[in-house]
Formats: sequence, structure tokens, C-alpha cells
Amino acid sequence: MADDVTLPVVFRDLLRRWKVVTLVAVAVVAGTGAYAASLPDEYTASVVVSFAPKPEATVGADTVRVVLPRYVAYVTSRSTVNRIADSIGERRSVLGDAVDASVTADSANLTISVTLPTGSRAADAANALAADALAFAGADKLLDAVIVAQALPPRFPSGPPRRLYQAAGVMVGLLLGAAGALLLERGRPRIRSWRDVTLVTGYPVVGRIPPVRALRGPPVEALADPAVGAAVRTLRTNLERISRERPVHVLVVTSSLPGEGKTTVAGALAVALARLDAHVLLVDADLRRPGVRRLFPGPERPGLADVLHDKADLEQTIRDGPAANLALLPTAADPDAGDLLARRFVDVLRKARERFDVIVVDAPPLLGGDDARTLSTLCDGTLLVVGADTRTESVAEAAAALDALGVRVLGAVANRARDPRGFGSYGSYTTPDERSQ
Repeated sequence: MADDVTLPVVFRDLLRRWKVVTLVAVAVVAGTGAYAASLPDEYTASVVVSFAPKPEATVGADTVRVVLPRYVAYVTSRSTVNRIADSIGERRSVLGDAVDASVTADSANLTISVTLPTGSRAADAANALAADALAFAGADKLLDAVIVAQALPPRFPSGPPRRLYQAAGVMVGLLLGAAGALLLERGRPRIRSWRDVTLVTGYPVVGRIPPVRALRGPPVEALADPAVGAAVRTLRTNLERISRERPVHVLVVTSSLPGEGKTTVAGALAVALARLDAHVLLVDADLRRPGVRRLFPGPERPGLADVLHDKADLEQTIRDGPAANLALLPTAADPDAGDLLARRFVDVLRKARERFDVIVVDAPPLLGGDDARTLSTLCDGTLLVVGADTRTESVAEAAAALDALGVRVLGAVANRARDPRGFGSYGSYTTPDERSQ
């Protein structure tokens, strides 16, 4: 959520909004580059004037270093610059901003530098200022001055620092892009950790599924992963405890939006329940976007849609799953999903209850239509799967929909939600035998 700001979270936010970062950065870099390209070239010419005590003056090197700053002030003074500008035909305002003078440390050398749009103009101005400094030194009773290095027109421009501008544009663009992306992302908070699920929905978190690659494979193989196996068994144990208070024979697994992992959770939970010697039926009731066949490859017909259309018998459509005591009821997509489920699904459940101990129903998302709401009213309990990074407004809306129906919500499952302390505890205390359960 908005108050859970850590470096990994910020990094994921920036990745999610990488287009915003890129667009802003490109715009700033392009603008900076155009500005730098529009600036005229600058050429800097320098002349070096060396000072020494006059023969008749009894002064030392320290006196020279003390007196030299006076020449710096003289060369850069407005009156001197204006006079030289008039003599060489430069504009006073242009030359006034172009002159710089400095004394080399621990030496008696005065360096006069002039930066102008052309090398010849810069060299002429620097030499004129140096000649004026020599004339000024002629009246000096302490120091003599001599030009040791006249200014020559430079061959290459000294500025402007276009590469520096471009580098600054890249940095500023990235910073502005990142700031804009974070503002957009934080303006619509997301689920960041399993704690946020309870805060948004008001439901207890009965399961936390870690974000591991093993879940991309078949549920039977995924449960062999220590972290996944421990997490799903914890979910199973919590549901068993809740079921003691009031039995749950038909469990609906849904989510607020597609892509939150409801089908993965339903499949893994069905396999885990079947390992307790309970006869379990996993029903793919998402007639708009069936997903069970992705976890358990096989034919989709005959399936639930055919049973609802009275084109097949339930016993003919149920097939054995990859684990003992697990059966599957797949389906194909059907455009009449809503009406079919409302009219006929209760009959399917009535027949299935006679044969199976637990029926796990993979329902469509709550915000994708009314199918999941219909299924929730027909079953004994509902499990809400909340995926990490789902927008909190969508999760809150889904929870409000379930509350409005008055159905029994067993709790929420935080799927791929990251705990600041990590999920390592799920698999850190397991044995080879436990991993096979």
C-alpha cells in the first residue's frame, strides 16, 4: 500500500511505469540537447604576464604576491574592460562578461583569459588587455611586467559544455521520470504485502502463497517445492479448522480481477486436500476464460458447459486427476455462462455432493461479471485470492460485493504477496518425507 515504501517496492513501481520514466527522460534529454545545440561556440584565448621586482626596489617575492591581486582587479575592472572594448571594436557588455584574470599559485604570473564567439576576437582582446596591464605596470614603482606568452587564436571551441548539459539532462530526466512514475503509482495504491489484504478486505488471511517459479508448473510438481508445499498445507490446515465450526463441502475460489492466481491456488489446494484421503472434485466454473485445463492438460469436452446444456451426463464428464482421490470437471468457454450457472449449476452440485467429500470450484473473477457472485451464493464458502500488486480499489470492491451478497467468506489468500521478513519460513523446517506430502 501507499505507506509500505521500500527499495524493492519502489523498484517494482518504476518497472511497472517504465514507459512514463522513458517518455519523461527522453523529452528532457531532447530538450536539453536542443538547447545545448542552439548555444554558439565559445573560444577562450589566454595570455600570461610575468611580474618581477624592479632593480631599484628593495622588495621580495612576498611583496610581489601581495601586489599582484591589484593587477587582477585592474584588468577585470569595468573601466578597463570598457576602454579596451572601445579600442578593439567589441561591445562593452559582451567583453565585460568574457574577461577573467587570475594569479597562478606560488608564482608571479598573471593569466588573462577572454572567451568570445571566435578565436581571433578572443586572442585580440586578451592581448589588448595584457598590453594595457603592461602600460599600467610602467607607472608601478615596485614591479616590472613582461608578456611571456601571447594569446593565439584557439583552433577548437572551449565551450559551451554540451556534453555536461546532456549528461545533466539525462540525470534530470530520469529523476523527473521516476518522480512522475511514483506519483502516478502511489496515487492508486496496490497490495504490497499480505498484511495489506486484511486491511483492505477486512478478511483474515488464511493462506500466504510465496512468489516462486515452481507455481508456474503443474500443482503436483509445485507442491514438491518446500516453500509452496508448506504454504498450501498451511492454507489447508486453516480451512480445516474453519470447517469444523461449520462444514464446507463446496468451496468457491475467486479473485477480484483476472491474473491474481485463483486457478493456481484452487488447483494446488485441491491436490493438497486429496492427499488427506478425501475425495476431491476440482470444477472449472470459469466459462468465460477456463483455466483448469492449463494446470491439468486434457480435453475440455465433454465438460461442465455440456452438462449445463444437458448435452452430457455429469458422470461422463468427470475424469481422473493426476493425484489419487482427485477428479476434474473441465469446461469449454460458453457465451451463455451467466444464465447457465444460475439455472443449472445447483443441480450439478447436488449430484457431485453425493460422490465427493470436497468440491473446489474455480470461479471467474468477481469484477468480471456476475458469474462468481452467483456461484458464491450456491456454495458453502468462498475464498478470495488476492494477488500482489493488485490495486487496492479493485480488492476493496470485490470484498464489498461479497459482503453485499451475505455469503460466507472463509478468508483471503495472499498470492505472491511479499512479506518484509520473506517467505523463507515456509520451507526452512521441512524433511524429505514432508515434501512428498
